[in-house]
Amino acid sequence: MKLSLKNIIFLWLALASLFTQSCIKSDQYAANSKLIFSKDTVYFDTIFTRMPGTTYPISVTKMLSIKNNENAWVKANFKVAGGSNSPYKINIDGIAGKEIKDLDIGPNDSVFIFVQCALEANNTNNPALVLDSLIANVGQSTSKLILAAYGWDAHYVKNEILPNNTVWNDVKKPYVIVESIEVAAGNTFTIEKGVQVFASARTGIFVLGDFNIRGTAQERVKIRGDKPVYATEKLPNQWGGIFYLPGGKGKIEFADISNATIGIRVDSLLNNTPSLIINQSKIQYCGQASLIGVSTNIKATNCLFADVGSYTFLAYLGGNYVFNHCTFAEYSGINTRQQGHLAITNTQRDPNGVLLKWKDLDFTLNNSIVDGPMTDEIFIDNVSKAVFNINSNYNLLKSKDPQKLFNNTSNYFNKKNTGFIDVSIGNYGIDSTSFGIGKAGVSNPINIIDINGKSRKNPCDIGAYEK
Repeated sequence: MKLSLKNIIFLWLALASLFTQSCIKSDQYAANSKLIFSKDTVYFDTIFTRMPGTTYPISVTKMLSIKNNENAWVKANFKVAGGSNSPYKINIDGIAGKEIKDLDIGPNDSVFIFVQCALEANNTNNPALVLDSLIANVGQSTSKLILAAYGWDAHYVKNEILPNNTVWNDVKKPYVIVESIEVAAGNTFTIEKGVQVFASARTGIFVLGDFNIRGTAQERVKIRGDKPVYATEKLPNQWGGIFYLPGGKGKIEFADISNATIGIRVDSLLNNTPSLIINQSKIQYCGQASLIGVSTNIKATNCLFADVGSYTFLAYLGGNYVFNHCTFAEYSGINTRQQGHLAITNTQRDPNGVLLKWKDLDFTLNNSIVDGPMTDEIFIDNVSKAVFNINSNYNLLKSKDPQKLFNNTSNYFNKKNTGFIDVSIGNYGIDSTSFGIGKAGVSNPINIIDINGKSRKNPCDIGAYEK
């Protein structure tokens, strides 16, 4: 049999490795050596405990190294102190197990260690600390690495059609959605104040009935991806989003929705009444869009739509939309955009731009901010075959020429300083430099609180936040 060059190289490397190992004499090994871990603790912050009957969830993988500072080889033994029952999984130099023996480490060389953990339920309401350690021995010398994680019990909901009148109201223990859930036609699903919801990858909330969120200024409802740690709180595309399908409707108040692909999409038209009313809420860090309306009816007041891949809001194929005291801003750089993030159209086009459908559109923007790094952050696509009615009143806008965009433009303020506190961390509250302070017009009905429940002055400030 003729060996290929590739096989010859692999064979040569394998033989070379065996030859190297066989040539290490026993007197070339250090009898005792204290190995040095690159850190003293591997810490996992907060991890949900295991969903009964599954392997979900498991932590992210942490990586570190351990070094042999001797000018000689060492033969190291490793052991997880908790043994076979430990929730921590170890892989050292490609070898997995709770105990790894006789691992050769060269002079002044290091090997990599990979750590994961999967925690069992602790039957408490609050996160509980779970400790263990990894022990490394060379002869009589010992090194120790602390393993630490907080495990948080949760209510798990997996791939369910929710029963009618489902209410989530446990503020001590979070709800974790694994795969998607559905609110059937005629059914109602309500999330009460102070509840935290975490959603896994490829998860969506699909609404054919009623879905309502009843947060308060003091106890907001939070829905985000299923890694409850600071490092992931601004990462998009961790879950699908909320989808109001034909016939679905709802009211959302004091909610923080983040990390989705699409925060909320509404495809439901219920005569002349809003399919979705959303107040005092934030939809942020989404891969495609914060809010999309398709031939529907939406009313939003005192809301933030920010930091997305494409659209803070997209009105698609017509509809009826009213926004009062809202802030639309995109400074995240999640994707490279080619057009404004506030997009309004009464059309449907194919990928080549060919017009397919058109429907009437009525869009009203009052006392709101539209801002971002582009010259024009408002994108318009309309055809005269359908009604295209857009009104703008007392808005702080980033646009080349707002008068050409809107049918009625009253007291607009173009390209003025928004005075956002810190766009780099997604804080779109306003400071004392904001041009919009005290310049809002009268709302109908009059808004008396802002996005955080703060009382508004008279005259009040433009945007979702009152200074």
